[in-house]
Order: sequence, then structure tokens, then C-alpha cells
Amino acid sequence: MNSLDQKQLLFLKRNIFTASQKTLCKKFEQYGGSFTFIIDDKKYKIKYESSKAYTDYIFDQDYMKHRHGSMHRGAGPLLQDKYGKVNHQENNMIKKLDRELRKK
Repeated sequence: MNSLDQKQLLFLKRNIFTASQKTLCKKFEQYGGSFTFIIDDKKYKIKYESSKAYTDYIFDQDYMKHRHGSMHRGAGPLLQDKYGKVNHQENNMIKKLDRELRKK
């Protein structure tokens, strides 16, 4: 049985466990216990003991990464893009570079 860290346990709770298994997790975190869960038609066991969780499931680290390491920009476009506002400092820098390139 492998010891689980918080990220691995959270991943299991969000993506694999059913609602009843999540409830069991809450109870077992306080009192201890174990249950089985199924991934790809294979049975795995999770066991809770005094503030530690163990499982025989082996994690693939690349599988757990959110969006495989790409950045997430947020809910939508930036406010300056949304309302057509201009970042004057950035705009002045672009104009300055354009002038220097034209001189050459």
C-alpha cells in the first residue's frame, strides 16, 4: 500500500469516487476504515489510518497535471481588451521600436 499525499487524494475524490464513496472518505478521515474502488475494471483499495491514507493504486504524475502544464488565463479576456482600452506605456514602446526600425 502506498501512502497518498493531499493532491493525490483530492484527485481521487474529484475524478473517480462516487458520492457515497466521498461520504465514506469523510467518515473514515475521522475514525479510520477502508473501501474498494474501481478504475478501468480493476479493483483498488483505499485505507484510512490515523491522519494518513493508503492505496494500492499507482499514480501517473503526468495524468494528474491540470491541462498538461499549460497556463490558464482566467475566465475571459482582460479588461483592457474587453473595453478597447489601450495600455499607453506598452503602445509607446511599440511606436518607439517601429521608429527605430524604420530608420535602419
